[in-house]
Amino acid sequence: MRRGLLACVVATFCAVALVGGQHILAKAGAEGDQEVWQFNQKFQDAHGRMDTTAIIGMWSETGVSLLPETAPIVGKADVANFIREAVSHLAGYKMLKAEMTFHDIRVCGQWATEWGIVHQVIQPPDEKPVIDHWGKIALVLHRDADGNWRVQQEMWNSTPRPE
Repeated sequence: MRRGLLACVVATFCAVALVGGQHILAKAGAEGDQEVWQFNQKFQDAHGRMDTTAIIGMWSETGVSLLPETAPIVGKADVANFIREAVSHLAGYKMLKAEMTFHDIRVCGQWATEWGIVHQVIQPPDEKPVIDHWGKIALVLHRDADGNWRVQQEMWNSTPRPE
């Protein structure tokens, strides 16, 4: 019930801002877009370095990860455990490329949404064939009390290579 009420309040605030203060919303949107773009750069860099600590630090305490064929992973602690477990199976793997192209950034107050195309090229150990993977990502971000954007929800899946 609380989340539904919160969503209605946020939607109402955004609608009032759109009608009553287009100039203010445009300025806040541009600044918010820039902040989200900076978050995206850190997010991509952390994944490119396979920096587990940095990736986990970008999560909200109540974040939710929605991955294919996996039950929802709820809460930063469980997301961190999942990431650490997954990385523990990647000894010797090297990230050769991690590109994320984000689209449709939408900022409304302390919330932001976006989607992106992800391209990762990974070299397994022992000269096994390179993994060339394309995927899609959807993010819902929340600006926490400390002013930093953090992942509130994410959803990843595979996609064919774009043309």
